[in-house]
This record gives sequence, structure tokens and C-alpha cells, in this order.
Amino acid sequence: MTRGISWGVSWCLGFASFLALLGASLYLFYFRGYVSILSGDSSSFLIELARTQAGNHRDADVLVLGNSTAAEGFLVNYFNAHAPGHTALNLGVPSGNVILFDRMTAMAVQEGIRPRSIVLMLMPDIFSGREGFNFLRNDLTLLKTVLSAQDLATLGVYAQGPREYADLAVPVMLRPVLFRAELKDFFAHPSERLENAERIRGYLQGFHKGTPMPESDHPFAVCDAGPLDQLDATVERLRREKNSTLPDVERVRLGYNAMKNQPLAIDPFRVERIHRLLERLRDTGARVFIAEAPFFDPDFTQYSQPYRRAFHGELQGVTQTVPGVTLLPAFESDCTMMMDTLHLNRKGGELFTEHLRNRVL
Repeated sequence: MTRGISWGVSWCLGFASFLALLGASLYLFYFRGYVSILSGDSSSFLIELARTQAGNHRDADVLVLGNSTAAEGFLVNYFNAHAPGHTALNLGVPSGNVILFDRMTAMAVQEGIRPRSIVLMLMPDIFSGREGFNFLRNDLTLLKTVLSAQDLATLGVYAQGPREYADLAVPVMLRPVLFRAELKDFFAHPSERLENAERIRGYLQGFHKGTPMPESDHPFAVCDAGPLDQLDATVERLRREKNSTLPDVERVRLGYNAMKNQPLAIDPFRVERIHRLLERLRDTGARVFIAEAPFFDPDFTQYSQPYRRAFHGELQGVTQTVPGVTLLPAFESDCTMMMDTLHLNRKGGELFTEHLRNRVL
């Protein structure tokens, strides 16, 4: 009898513990409880920052989408200061791809924004991809704080068949999978993580309509890194000299080495994904513009001449098949405008932002 009572008590305690764990998991991962562990180094911090900006600027009529080339190259405060009567939001997120571009737009609309113009910045490798890196899965990891069951339908638009759909849908439903980096850090350093999360919440809550939006201000020019094929020797020399430009040149080398001699080839389904994205962006009622992201590659080491021609041809073709979409003239950049081979510096950002302002308003 005693054994039966003991077993019953243990079962009840175990079941209560299970319910408590389930409730905590639901709160943490599905009802915005994750803010307790969100920190500045979280992959989703920029998503929450964009959500904050959208909530503060529901009058925004220009949205700029893209990866880090948009995040760095479009100077939102500069644009707004030179475009009276208009407000832009920079929704560029490093390593973003089609699902992220779609979801960031949907998030802005959910916040009450009705854009008149949407600018989509694209790099040439959007039609090829990178070996060993799943851009769509990475999008979901970035977007984990804003995903909902409605996104399962969005995945169906961009997945290439049932197998890829299942691969993408599982982490959307089982959200903790996407938080594994934050959870690992939290259990390793709980007090530091909570303190950092508190600072981030205070930082985000400090934004209001009159607060300047985050904007790049890098002055370094890639010209000052010297010949790209001699970057290793240049870095060693600067290290010996303890030159103050060493971090900038190391950044140039890191990005250049990651991009050079890529085996790029046009993937028809990746082109189709952009076609579907453009249709969905157009369905917001906004005018949609495609801007080719500037880059510095004088020797065709990162993007070969044949691939550049193929990319531009596909871009023209996909633009022509979606009414309401305009392909903007290419922005002519040089090494004085780039802080590395893929990202504009402050000078280039101002010129590029002016280039967009003159064409989308």
C-alpha cells in the first residue's frame, strides 16, 4: 500500500514537472519569453532591432531589403534627411536570403506599415549559392523570434520539393532547435546572459520615433589595402609595423578569401525563388525595385566575367516577367567607395543612397 502511494506521489510530481517544463518551453520559445536570453551577440538581435524600428516608424513608405550589403550600404538617416516627406527603413540583415526578405516585409506590414516602394538589393551569388551553406535554414535561425505557424505556408513558396519543405518546417514547429546557440550560452554563462539580455531590452526600449536609426559610418577604403592578390603579405607587414589599419585590412582579406574563385553557376530554381519573391513583394501594393549590390572585383576573382553576364541576363529576364518590378541602373563604384570588396564605406554609402533616392521616389 505504501509502495503504491509512493509511486502515485512520484508519478504526480513527475507529471507536474513535465507540465512546468512544457509551460516554460512554450512561454520561452512561442510567446516571446526568449527576450530573457536575447543578447547583442544573438543571431536574432538585428531582427528584433528591425521590429523595434518598424513599430516606431509606421509612417515608413520605403523599405530596403538585402543582406549585409544593404545593412552597410544603405544609409537610412542620410536618406531620410534628404527626402522630405518620406521615411525609409533599412531591413538589411547579414547573410539574409529570400525567406528573410519575405518575412521582414511581412513583419513591417504587421506593424502597420504600408510601403509605397520596396528596394531589394541582390548580390550575384543569389542565383547560385555557396557550397556547404544552407541559406534558407540560416534565414529561419535569424528569424526565430518572429516565426509563427503562418510561416509554414511561406516555406511552401520557396522550398524545392517535399524533402526540403520538411527540412525547413521541422525547426519552425520545434522552435527550441533554432535557439540552440542561445541556450548553450545561457547554460554556460547564465548570469552574464541575463545581464546582457537586460541591457539589450533597455537598448531597444530606448528607441523612439525621433531616435536616429543605426547606420554604417566606416571611413576605410579598400584602395588602402593594396593589391588584392598580395593581401597576405600586406597583413604580415602591417602586423610587424603595428599599423593601425591592420584590422581593416584583415577584414578585407577575410572577406576576399571567402569569396574568391567560387564555383558559381546559375541554378534555375534559385531564379524561380526570386521570381516568387518579387510577386509577393508586388502584392503588397508597393512599387518594387531591384538594385544590384555594388562590389569591388577588378580581376574577376570573386565573380567571373561569364557568371556576371549570366547573372545580369537572368536578373533582366526575371524582372520583365513580373509587372510592377523595375531593375535599377547599376551603381558605378570604385575602390574609394568600398570598405572591403563587398561593402560600401561611408563615402560610397552616401553616393549609393543618393543613387537610390533619385530613382525610387
